[in-house]
Amino acid sequence: MSKIPSATPTEIGHTVAQVHKFGAASESVFRRLYRGLHGRSDVQEHLRHQQELLLEQARRNEELHRRQRHLQRALHSRAGELERLHAVLGSVNDGIILQDMNGKVTMMNQAAQIMLGGRKAFWDSALGSLFEQYRAVTRIQGELMPLGESDEMALNHRIVRAQVVAIGDENKRRIGSVIILRDVTHDALAQRLKDGYVSQIAQELETPMSIIKLAGELLNARPEDAAVNRQLLNKLLFNVDLLDQLVLELLDIAELNAGVFAVKREAVSVEDFLWSVARGISIDLQARGIDLLVMTRGIGGLQVRGDDKRLQWALGHLVRNGAQYNRRGGYVALAARTSAIADRTYVSIRVTDNGVGIGEKDLPHIFERFYRGDNNRVEAGESRPGLGQGLYVATAICQVHGGFLQVRSRLNVGSAFTMGLPLYG
Repeated sequence: MSKIPSATPTEIGHTVAQVHKFGAASESVFRRLYRGLHGRSDVQEHLRHQQELLLEQARRNEELHRRQRHLQRALHSRAGELERLHAVLGSVNDGIILQDMNGKVTMMNQAAQIMLGGRKAFWDSALGSLFEQYRAVTRIQGELMPLGESDEMALNHRIVRAQVVAIGDENKRRIGSVIILRDVTHDALAQRLKDGYVSQIAQELETPMSIIKLAGELLNARPEDAAVNRQLLNKLLFNVDLLDQLVLELLDIAELNAGVFAVKREAVSVEDFLWSVARGISIDLQARGIDLLVMTRGIGGLQVRGDDKRLQWALGHLVRNGAQYNRRGGYVALAARTSAIADRTYVSIRVTDNGVGIGEKDLPHIFERFYRGDNNRVEAGESRPGLGQGLYVATAICQVHGGFLQVRSRLNVGSAFTMGLPLYG
């Protein structure tokens, strides 16, 4: 067996040095390797953290997008509701004006603009002061609370009733106000006209009633064998006739209001009913110093179909107007003739006078109900009689007979009324 040679100390030292060197190198390699592995773990941890942040950001973005879509839908729905609200407010007859807490007008519907005469007219009108009256009110008792009583005011040639209403939030704090306007012109005028009409009726009744009472007392005081006082009897009969005419006018007005105005359908001689009117009113015209002219040539045998009593009333009213709006020494002319209108033959009865006439401003309205013109006095101290509805009723009588009533007039020259009725037979 061969013998292994023994190593010298130098060789052993060299070998140990090599081993040490190899160990140091290995340690360096493993240290770098460990650091690299540890650094890679930090990078991975950082990457995971960044990924989590990105996921959280994406989740937040999705939540923001979801909320944005929800808000857009809510805004679209709110815009639709506001559009519908504006459409509703725009269609109502009452005026609606919305104001914020500073008094700025945020909305005004069409009805309110018409009543005001335009949006810019708000602060110059009586409505502008309403906000200032209630500016100090900051807390209310509910979502809506009326502020004070409704006010009636003149607005752009109208009579308007205005009510201010405060608008509150869920905490009962006032956040604005709304003014509600209602046009009450017709109602207010109707009430005034009704009051004036009742007063006028009382005045119209008072004069003939007083004369009738006085005439009755005078007749009663006379001895039984005394001669009949024809003048007193004529005065009595004339005032009874005035009362009869007044009652007939009131009855006709009542029937017109009820929509049951009707007339008889009988053959009426044109010539006879003209002379009946002339004879019945001649005494009154003589007392006034007014001449009555009647021209009936060429109408003998002509007839109309209708209500003799109402036709006499309508024609009598025209003749009385000609006398009442005239001066002593004037005249009223009553004439009739036939005329063809739209393939139909009419009898045209014209009442002409040389009285005070009718002004251009009044002429378009004289056939309207309740209308009384400015010429309420024909002479100093002489007031205009009547209820202001005679021409309205006379027109209705002509129309229900299939006819018409027309007028031509010049102020201080005179008037000409034409009553047209279709011939019968």
